[in-house]
Amino acid sequence: MKKLLSLLLILCLAATTHAQTTTKYSADEKAVLQVNEGIAEAWNKHDTDLYFSYFAPDAQWVNVVGMWWRNAAEHKYALDIFMKVMFNKTKHNILQTEVRMLRPDLALVRHNWELEGWVMPDGRDMSDVSTGVMTLMLEKRKGKWLVIDGHNTSIDKKAQDPVLTMKK
Repeated sequence: MKKLLSLLLILCLAATTHAQTTTKYSADEKAVLQVNEGIAEAWNKHDTDLYFSYFAPDAQWVNVVGMWWRNAAEHKYALDIFMKVMFNKTKHNILQTEVRMLRPDLALVRHNWELEGWVMPDGRDMSDVSTGVMTLMLEKRKGKWLVIDGHNTSIDKKAQDPVLTMKK
């Protein structure tokens, strides 16, 4: 019985150690991930002021249909309108996230998303284009991580990834 308990304890410790090493992030990586999650939370509250508190004033953005805003003020003006007419009941779910530190003050974050409840003003259900990939470039300015550029892309559910069918 003691041997069994000892073995279980060793296995639990090994699993805990493995989990810690595979999910260990630096303080900056954690801060960058918090910005990514904060943006989604602000979206879900439909609070564009909070949403843009994560953006630098000069942040550029390209949305899912290719509209390119060259600063946060342009982006906020458009999003305030869109939030009222078609995103007011949506929920942004982050499905998978990746962070890459490019320099100590520059990070790239990419996440897959799903948008629940997206309905156009004319009543069209947009669930067919309600998944995508968001790419964020963040820069550390005066100790605070801010989005300086972003691009949001819808996933075409009919597209097939040739990598998945390649012979290996």
